[in-house]
Amino acid sequence: MGFKQSKKAFILKNPCKYMGDLNKLLFKSSWEENMFNFCDNNVNIIKWGYEIFEIPYMKPMDNFFKPAKYYPDLYIEYYDKDKNFIRELLEIKPLKQTRPSRSRKPLVKLMENQTYRVNTAKWEAAHRWCQERGIKFSIITEKSVFARKKK
Repeated sequence: MGFKQSKKAFILKNPCKYMGDLNKLLFKSSWEENMFNFCDNNVNIIKWGYEIFEIPYMKPMDNFFKPAKYYPDLYIEYYDKDKNFIRELLEIKPLKQTRPSRSRKPLVKLMENQTYRVNTAKWEAAHRWCQERGIKFSIITEKSVFARKKK
């Protein structure tokens, strides 16, 4: 039996800023909820959307690669502190999944390294996709999500 993520509806305070179906805006974690609040309430963010782009990539398997689709978490359009217009695609991931495993347990290490390999393939595809479109790509971890919340 697989792990089932619970999804909860997010109620927007500024629905005019959201790009996508308002009735399908669901968050899967407190990190996503924090970022949704940040995007919804930050006056510098003009528009934002959740999982609105589909990026093709080659998913690494045991001895081969297979075509797959990646849906990065957030797309935002905003003005930075210097009033430059920025378009950015964000992925929200635990810091642990952004680097090779540090586990001493062989099975855990194998599983965590496979997750890291898949994530790396997704992010390389996203970097290329974004570069072709003049969009910035960033990975947000729990450290930066909670740093944004405190501001």
